[in-house]
Amino acid sequence: MAGRARSYRLTRLVATAALVAASLGLLAPPAHAEAGPNVTVMTRNLYLGGDLTPSMTATTLPAFLAANAALLSHVDLVNFPARAKLIAEEIRDRRPDLVGLQEVALWRTGPIGDPASATTVRYDYLTLLMSELAVSGHPYDLAVEQEEADLEAPAGAPHNVDARLTMRDVILVRHGGRVKVTDTSSGNFFHNLVTPLPAVGGSATSTRGWTAVDVAQGNRTYRFVNTHLEAFHPGIRVLQAQELLQGPLHTTGRVILVGDLNTGPELPDPNNRLAYFTLVGGGMIDSWPILHPGDPGYTAGLGDDLNEPAGDVEHRIDMVMFKGAVVPVSSEVFGNERQTPDGRWASDHLGHAAVLALP
Repeated sequence: MAGRARSYRLTRLVATAALVAASLGLLAPPAHAEAGPNVTVMTRNLYLGGDLTPSMTATTLPAFLAANAALLSHVDLVNFPARAKLIAEEIRDRRPDLVGLQEVALWRTGPIGDPASATTVRYDYLTLLMSELAVSGHPYDLAVEQEEADLEAPAGAPHNVDARLTMRDVILVRHGGRVKVTDTSSGNFFHNLVTPLPAVGGSATSTRGWTAVDVAQGNRTYRFVNTHLEAFHPGIRVLQAQELLQGPLHTTGRVILVGDLNTGPELPDPNNRLAYFTLVGGGMIDSWPILHPGDPGYTAGLGDDLNEPAGDVEHRIDMVMFKGAVVPVSSEVFGNERQTPDGRWASDHLGHAAVLALP
């Protein structure tokens, strides 16, 4: 036990030292940015449209049906077709070469109680966003799509349907842009949170994973990885971070990691910092403190109804990290400047875009 404790303390010290070095700009000084071409990357959580917790914790069948109906009504309320226009405008304004998207929901319905899977599309977030990008004159190509959790349950009045939510992580590449995708990969994590459903005596698995593209940009090559780590269990989140380090991040070349990591160095609960330090201890460098020392860079959250005051974000969990010959040049968080006609933000998260040099 004492040996494990010493090892843990050493790991934390190494991770903290790496974070301090990154914060001071010692690992990748921006002054060297002119040494190579730039790539602009973006991460954006689209927000699935509601909170699954009341459905997961309902203890009776009537409560379960009511919670599922309320969730579906809330998805309608926060109106992704209108929010997709805002997200397309954000992408149009910044013209990122690569975009990592999380919570790219696919909502489908079917007859209530039908044992067959629901197939009638209610909202396909990916199709809606791609259409808005095309209309804006700045089309993007779908590089890789990974299905994550796929959950279906009956929703009571006023809907009286089976509602099905399929979560996806996606990477988009700017059409006709300067980067060429040479390979793609994706996968689900082995370690995922399983939540009991007391109302029906079953369980639901919060399957999560990652997407990646190998890219050539002139004579530079690198891997771009997008992920969405577990939100509700810090131990599983650490295991998923370790899977990333042993999987798509395990390469000798340049790597850029973006995503909703659900972890950060200043989160109030120290347990929620562990996955961040796992990634830093594994060699990943956080770009934000290099470019914005002393700025918290908050990215979440704007509330389930998407109408909280613009300054109510209080956590930094949407990140751009890297390792290898990469130099951060500039970055920004955004997403609390525009609202839909009924006064809602594009997502409960802010977006994060960064310009990185490839010396």
